[in-house]
Amino acid sequence: MGSLTTGLPSGYSMKALGSWLLTACLFFFACGQDNRRPNVVLIGVDTLRPDHLGCYGYSRNTSPNIDRLAGGGVLFENTVSQCPWTLPSFASVLTSLYPTQHGAGIYMNRLRTTFPTLADILSSDGYVTCGIINVSVLSPEFGVDRGFGYYDAPPPAVKRIADEVTRDALEWIAHHEHEPFFLFVHYFDPHLSYSPPAPYDTLFDPDYQGRVGRSFDRDKYLAMKDDLFRNEGEQTAADWDHIRALYDGEIAFTDEAIGDLLQGLEELDLRDKTLIVFLSDHGEEFFEHKGYGHGHTLFREVINVPLIFSLPGVLPDGARLSRQARLVDVMPTILDLLDINVDGRFEGASLVPSLTGEVPATSVRDGMFPPEVAYSEGLRRGGERKSLTTHSWKLIYDVADEKELLLNLQQDPGEMNDLAGKNHNSQALLEAMLFKSMFEMSETWYVEMAGGETSHTFDLRIAARKGVGIGKIYMYRLLDDKRRILGSDDVASTNEQRSTLEIHGLRTARPVVLAFKAEIPVGMPVTFDVSIDGEPAPDKTYLGESIKNPREMPFARVARRIKTGSGGGPATRPAPPYCLIWHCENEYGAEVPSVLEEDTKKDLRALGYIQ
Repeated sequence: MGSLTTGLPSGYSMKALGSWLLTACLFFFACGQDNRRPNVVLIGVDTLRPDHLGCYGYSRNTSPNIDRLAGGGVLFENTVSQCPWTLPSFASVLTSLYPTQHGAGIYMNRLRTTFPTLADILSSDGYVTCGIINVSVLSPEFGVDRGFGYYDAPPPAVKRIADEVTRDALEWIAHHEHEPFFLFVHYFDPHLSYSPPAPYDTLFDPDYQGRVGRSFDRDKYLAMKDDLFRNEGEQTAADWDHIRALYDGEIAFTDEAIGDLLQGLEELDLRDKTLIVFLSDHGEEFFEHKGYGHGHTLFREVINVPLIFSLPGVLPDGARLSRQARLVDVMPTILDLLDINVDGRFEGASLVPSLTGEVPATSVRDGMFPPEVAYSEGLRRGGERKSLTTHSWKLIYDVADEKELLLNLQQDPGEMNDLAGKNHNSQALLEAMLFKSMFEMSETWYVEMAGGETSHTFDLRIAARKGVGIGKIYMYRLLDDKRRILGSDDVASTNEQRSTLEIHGLRTARPVVLAFKAEIPVGMPVTFDVSIDGEPAPDKTYLGESIKNPREMPFARVARRIKTGSGGGPATRPAPPYCLIWHCENEYGAEVPSVLEEDTKKDLRALGYIQ
């Protein structure tokens, strides 16, 4: 559990503090001056690293207003984003679901519609809702506007900078100051291009005379990429220092605009009636792991983000929490603070117990991971990756290469030393948790083999190819009857395309399950060939919930689908020995392709989001 530091007298216990805060919350909600619950302002600053803010220990004076916000609220020192780029990360904030579940940003798809968003819930509860957005990847074309009564997303050709964002936000607030409101205000300035206005363009590196100049955009980055990444010579080092100075200038410019937003709330007499949640979607790499930008890795410089909650008179001032938090925790926390109960599934947990100094919750209803474990997905650049981050350990799994990276965060905060294979227990525990959840979270094939009272020998060949059509079978593991990972020495991919998977001579009495994923062309079936004790076994092979036998062996078909979360498979089991095959789909539905306007496509290409 993280530490909580407040300005209370030493005689105050954490239990007393928690009780006082909860009582204050209830009193505030029920007996406020205008007899309404607090407003909510969610401030999201794109591409903001916490270690470039003064309240997180940065030496440059980039963030005096954000620092004051932290001084009047609760700061989480260690918060993990669920994705290293904008659309899926903010969608996770607004849904408390993981990108694979909500669907937004996977191959540039839309947000699925089978679950509520934060704006949906607050709108249904009487809040007037507004989003002020400044990047095409958060446009209504991606479905993230759902639930917002007013969604101000300018066309791609219009670029609104931080002071203009604050101006438009305050104008909207002024029209709704007498009714409870939820405002999501999005600042995009720290994202590439780094082009802060004067005097912020020279604020942190005034004597620089190199070729970067006073602006660093994508074209300039691409032209200088090879020289920068070669990282040789004093001039290149000076260039990198100046690039970081321009990035810091964008932060300082945004910080001033945020200060004006907070001052505007004060002048409208709304600050004490407004819950402020400050966060970022992801960070930015400056060559820490031989790369630049974001979206391509799951290292801390890209997925660690700031998180601050402030509600004067209800939450403590200047508190700092070292326990790990996650962006999926934001939505449940807001709803908990507003005393809004929703009968829905969230992957996040309310942070209110931590905000009030009590022991954090140890479980999440129906959640894939416990609150102390942060799951993140890299889904766009550099291949698909997954990670689990705990207080002490981090596991990164490269889906394409099927390689694991194990990091000890306490001994190696820079995440430079791979310990995979050197700490079996920690790696095995994280790997088991990661694979179990990845299998249950999205479409997965399961093949259960059971001998019964005596052991039987199973041989299995699975192929994802038909004629010229070739699919890929990947991320396969053997699981025991309690879904714990077993060794996979008996399982092998038999060709370079990984379109075939085979098991030879697996002898078992108790149920053993092969779980795997398959990427296949639309309409192409997966082919199975099953033998038990050396004999083809069509009469001992069963499909899906129908528990019917295939007509022949081998057979090619798609089994009846079961919603994800039913990894245990059909409700009944046939008499052993048997081979039972089923397929689970994403419980939130199929992916929803985005239909993008040409101007949006052009803008996203310029930003590097699409080719």
